[in-house]
Amino acid sequence: MRYKKGSIVEVLSKNEVPSGSWRCAEIICGNGHNYTVRYEMDPGATDEAIVERVSRKSIRPCPPPVKLSENCVPGDVVEVFQNFSWKMATVSKVLGRNCFLVRLLGSSHEFKVSKVDLRVRQSWQGGKWFVIGKATSEP
Repeated sequence: MRYKKGSIVEVLSKNEVPSGSWRCAEIICGNGHNYTVRYEMDPGATDEAIVERVSRKSIRPCPPPVKLSENCVPGDVVEVFQNFSWKMATVSKVLGRNCFLVRLLGSSHEFKVSKVDLRVRQSWQGGKWFVIGKATSEP
């Protein structure tokens, strides 16, 4: 898939966690094989935007929103938004309707997150999105 200048995408990074994380970025330019991207920054950040050249194989479109199942249980694998990227995590405990204790895959550290910082895992294959795990059937 070729991406146009200005397209918002997700870029796979293997730097932070062993399972990798997906970070939102904007395509600045590219030739179909490699792209220069600018990562989204914290609105309050005073640093300059981070720009990086990445392989097309590390880029995917942003996944469509999929409603997380209401009946998340300990052991469910989800993605959690932490430090400006989406990382795979396991639900350790349900603390309430919209609050969970999660653990990043490959880590023993648990932390509390709100449901708004969780999303259903999805995979981009052959130009289509596939849900991995639990999701509700409603849009």
